[in-house]
Amino acid sequence: MLQGAGIWVNRRLIQEAIYDRRLSDSGFRQQILYTVNQVENIYWAVVGAYEDLQSKEQALEQSTKVASDDRKQLEIGTMAPLDVVTADSAVATDKQALITAQSNLEYQQLILKQAIARNLNDPALTAAPIIPTDRVNLDPLPEENQSVDDLVQIAFKQRPELEQAVLSLKKDRISIRGARNGLLPIVDAYAFYGSSALGGAQSPSLLNFKTGQPATSGTYPTVTYGTTFQNLFNSSASDKGVGFNVTIPLGNRVAQSLQSRAQLEYRQAQMRLEQLYTQIRMQIVNQKYALVNDRAAVQAAEAAQVFNAQSLDAEQKKLKLGASTTALVLQQVRNLATAEDNLTDARVVYARDRAELFQLLATTMQHYGINMEDATTGTVNVEPVVPGLEQAKPSKEPDLPAPGMR
Repeated sequence: MLQGAGIWVNRRLIQEAIYDRRLSDSGFRQQILYTVNQVENIYWAVVGAYEDLQSKEQALEQSTKVASDDRKQLEIGTMAPLDVVTADSAVATDKQALITAQSNLEYQQLILKQAIARNLNDPALTAAPIIPTDRVNLDPLPEENQSVDDLVQIAFKQRPELEQAVLSLKKDRISIRGARNGLLPIVDAYAFYGSSALGGAQSPSLLNFKTGQPATSGTYPTVTYGTTFQNLFNSSASDKGVGFNVTIPLGNRVAQSLQSRAQLEYRQAQMRLEQLYTQIRMQIVNQKYALVNDRAAVQAAEAAQVFNAQSLDAEQKKLKLGASTTALVLQQVRNLATAEDNLTDARVVYARDRAELFQLLATTMQHYGINMEDATTGTVNVEPVVPGLEQAKPSKEPDLPAPGMR
């Protein structure tokens, strides 16, 4: 009546199992968010390697053209041999940079294949190049224009870590109630009822207890079986009663330790939940600032790339007019290559930080149109949508050497 009384005591294990199922589903959703974010980061690494390779090809093409022009001028006597040597050295340096860029692209492609393919034993899959079809642009997404408080509220509703922390807290509450119930005395109430009947003829060997002689015939009347059966139900010889059993453990240290442990775990869960709220808020604030800085870095890198491209064009025109030198032209080629590398890196960082914001908000699946049921079954019924991207500009596909042929 005290310990173990109530429906909730017997149903608490069922409720804990329900919470465990929800925790498992939340953990699966968290793993999906992490996996999608990792694959997206790898994809942007491939995009960066691809653009870096294109930049290195352009630099090699420009330095090769300068070296060819210098060699022609050397033949007609209008160019010093040292300038030709300088141009040839620049060509060799650009070739080495191109080979390094090719190796990096192949490596990034292999990482992406490992992330999205189950088996890389197929030679066709191993040799197939990955051609990025999208580039990130700077069109602001709705999340970038929202206030920090709005983003924090979205994260509080969507983050699986918070959902898991709240569910764990509810489980701990059930454990505390169960542990407290275990401290109560055991009180059992019981009741019983019984009935009996005796029938049949008098035994010839029946003795008279007063005289010690055999009892005379007819001392006890004969009871038929029908009368005996009737006496079972008319309470003529019933046995009934009620009672209580009370068990009060002395000390009960096991139950006390379980209750203390459950209370401590509940307080620790409360503390972790508060820390998680604070951590998520700080993550959102930092990521918001990071996106602002990344956008500014991309814009600055774009301006530097345009400036260096114009400077190279002007220096090449001056060289044709005899007002510049090969060294100055090659220096502008290096400056343009560096500016393009910086622009590529800035774009990749911006794309990764934007993907990180979606993961922090736990809106990656909604943003990309990923269905939870499709992720569970492994069958894609609705094609994901990736907003905020622009189609890659048509360009010549870089020539990649076959694996093992370099």
